[in-house]
Amino acid sequence: MRTQEPVLTIEELRTVFHTDDGLVRAAEGVSYELYPGETLAVVGESGSGKSVTALSVLRLIAEPPGEIVSGRITFEGVDLTALSERELRRIRGRKISMIFQEPMTSLNPVHMIGRQIMEPMLLHRICNRQEARRRALELLRKVGIPAPEQRMSEYPHQLSGGMRQRVMIAIALACEPDVLIADEPTSALDVTVQLQILRLLKDLQQQMGMAVILITHDLGVVAEVADRVAVMYAGRVVESGPVEELFYNSVHPYVEGLRASIPDPEQEVARLRVIQGQVPDAARLPPGCPFAPRCPYVMDRCVSEDPPTTPVAAGHHVRCWLNDPETVEAAGAVEARRSET
Repeated sequence: MRTQEPVLTIEELRTVFHTDDGLVRAAEGVSYELYPGETLAVVGESGSGKSVTALSVLRLIAEPPGEIVSGRITFEGVDLTALSERELRRIRGRKISMIFQEPMTSLNPVHMIGRQIMEPMLLHRICNRQEARRRALELLRKVGIPAPEQRMSEYPHQLSGGMRQRVMIAIALACEPDVLIADEPTSALDVTVQLQILRLLKDLQQQMGMAVILITHDLGVVAEVADRVAVMYAGRVVESGPVEELFYNSVHPYVEGLRASIPDPEQEVARLRVIQGQVPDAARLPPGCPFAPRCPYVMDRCVSEDPPTTPVAAGHHVRCWLNDPETVEAAGAVEARRSET
């Protein structure tokens, strides 16, 4: 039983985009909590709403066409959705920081690395310019960049992909935030550099006591660094819980499919298992459960009613009718009658 209060709570968040093709429901009732010092992995296919939810936390959704239509995002007792832009600027980069997916498009190509690391410290008036430079050099050393004095005067295009990602981490950590959101921080890197970055993030988290939201589609990464997992599908959290629970006692068929798609080095198989079908168009979501068209256990109720989130065990929740005994019993009775005839 947890005694700590969550540092960040997202409750029934709905974020939409107004497009020529209609209303795109990118985040449809997303809820999860982040506790001090933990790593929460947010997992799902491309288009599941992982990044949109993270951008909504910092209110970085372009408005228009984007809009947070409902829900609460509570940080240290304050609802971020109710703050003005000026009030939010005191939190962005200072209390909550974000590492974006692609450092080459996130770093400013015309400013030197040192200036970009110093900027948040100066913006939030944490220290003067001389102290900011000293701290920037210290951060470059901490994230493992060689010859930091030289790198301070270089530009992003002069660094490798792994070094640019380390610079992004240094910028995000410049003000020692309470929460770090890492949006697929290793997706553009080769495997050996990925492992280095993940270990670096874990070490820095332990040193600084941060809470981390790690957005990824790689279950190997989840097993390596996460404490808890929230699995998203079609803008919803379909299952969440401790990492061991979701790897060994998952309930939702989508999570089961993700686990089954991981190759087992101890078994030889001709083909890996895949989840048939495609993620539904967020502008044209089907009625009922959005996973129903791809689900091997689909029941009549699945295609007409969206299931609620229900508990499975302590800290483990799922959004699936398979967790409703009455629904499963009724479906089994219907199937039995069909087999008799």
